[in-house]
Amino acid sequence: MKQIFRLISVILLCCFFADTNAQNIQAFIQQRTDSTYEKEKLPGIFVGIINNNEKKFYTAGFANPENKIPFDATTFFEIGSITKTFTAYVLVAVLMEKNISETDAVYKYLPDSVQQNETLKNMTFLSLMNHTSGLPRLPGNMKQGNPRQPYENYSSTELFSYLKSCTLNPDGKSSYSNLGAGLAGVLAERISGKSYAALLDQYIFLPFKMLSPENAIASSANKSQGYFAKDDKAEYWNMNILAPAGGLKCNGNEMLAYLQNMCFPQTENAKAIVNKLTLQTISLNTRIGIGLGWHILNEKEKQPVYWHNGGTYGFSTFCAFSKDKSKAVFVIINQYSKNAACDGLGISIIKKMISEE
Repeated sequence: MKQIFRLISVILLCCFFADTNAQNIQAFIQQRTDSTYEKEKLPGIFVGIINNNEKKFYTAGFANPENKIPFDATTFFEIGSITKTFTAYVLVAVLMEKNISETDAVYKYLPDSVQQNETLKNMTFLSLMNHTSGLPRLPGNMKQGNPRQPYENYSSTELFSYLKSCTLNPDGKSSYSNLGAGLAGVLAERISGKSYAALLDQYIFLPFKMLSPENAIASSANKSQGYFAKDDKAEYWNMNILAPAGGLKCNGNEMLAYLQNMCFPQTENAKAIVNKLTLQTISLNTRIGIGLGWHILNEKEKQPVYWHNGGTYGFSTFCAFSKDKSKAVFVIINQYSKNAACDGLGISIIKKMISEE
């Protein structure tokens, strides 16, 4: 009887500390969110977490300050360059399906006229996903137009025209390239014969259960307003052919579904894709590495954290997850060029969740 009593006492004590830790984390996240909102004088912040299989959202300010509408789980926003992780996923899925190695040269999958450019012969799928291709951040032939829509006039015609005569400058180091990520998405389309949108549906949105009737309704009725600066409203970007580099719009439910499937892939094929994406391929320094699409935060005696951030003229974004653990976070700030605040908040949250295990 004493042994049973002791066992029950231990179980109750564990439950008490688990509840206390959960409360501590929740208070920590809301306090940090409120503090960042006040310090940076932001329109709004939206945070979503997965912690021990529990999903929660935290807000400060408004998704639409003019009408005092707060963020909720169905509010849509631009995720910016977090899109690159989606693109890496669908490209790896297509390559695996077609039995093509990520170390294969990409030039043979481009139009014949582009293949004549000898400098492209050493560019691989891997180099596009870990930013070692030598391509510049942006192509040199982007047209001047609406300054708030820098990508809208850049089509496949301009892209292939640029690739015909460009010169690569690979140096073995990672140099961030929107052009490279955009091209990765174009190659996935050309190899599969499907549109980028169709590939997202096939490999991510449908199997991850990110799409639902209520989300479809929310897309038009519940959309966050982004700001270029205080009181200066920003349009959502039309990224045209370079959409795979940063053109996706998501809501909180979708982002947590996506991150949940990064933490715990549901099929053997999905697990194989995530394993490829999270394998470190190059180091930026002793703490930061790059896989395929994802950046990797390495800290001594701790499991790596996989992360990416993004920005448009209306939003600053961040997301991160811990592989094989129920730990993930995203942060959305509906204002341009607030990545330092966004990244800092996101990193502090996932570190706190991991440390409280």
